[in-house]
Amino acid sequence: TMSFVSSFTNGVAATNSAEIVAHDPVSQRLFVANSIGKKLDIIDFSNPASMSIISSIDISTYGNINSVAVKNGIVACAIENTIPEQDGFVVFFNTNGVFQKQVTVGALPDMITFNHAGTKVLTANEGQPNVGYTIDPEGSVSIVDISGGIASLSQSNVTTALFTAFNGQAATLKASGVRIYGPGSTVAQDMEPEYITVSEDDLTAYVVLQENNA
Repeated sequence: TMSFVSSFTNGVAATNSAEIVAHDPVSQRLFVANSIGKKLDIIDFSNPASMSIISSIDISTYGNINSVAVKNGIVACAIENTIPEQDGFVVFFNTNGVFQKQVTVGALPDMITFNHAGTKVLTANEGQPNVGYTIDPEGSVSIVDISGGIASLSQSNVTTALFTAFNGQAATLKASGVRIYGPGSTVAQDMEPEYITVSEDDLTAYVVLQENNA
């Protein structure tokens, strides 16, 4: 059973939001992707019955925040480009909100997660088209290898997995129930990764392609 303990607001609803919340058991802090406010909010969770904001980090200098994850004292944020059809970023902070590193990932990183060992960070890059479908970036999954530490992290530690190998399989995919629908889009452009979960042995990542029902 569950019983209500408390609730908390990170500001006025029209100018703030709490899209994703990540909990760090070491610092007992919550890290909140405040997408409307363009901030990373850090909340004291040491007493869940009496939460309070420690600080709010301006994210607008990097882009627009979509998701946040925390592990081993590292806070990783999925940041979409201010031009959403262009490549986005993973921005790393420490648990005090101090900037550490930034790397580039695929277009519109919508979700971010660590593997269980804390050696890799993965982003689901949705690659949404613009309204008129005149620009439709490919969906992808980026894997950031942080096993060498954040201090030495560079763009060479980023690998992005694409769906281009499926471009000749549109008819087969549709016949199996995969939704391929974008006007004039390739399969790779149509695939839109939304969420990732990693197997307990860290050998496999499972990626939901929400718009494709796959």
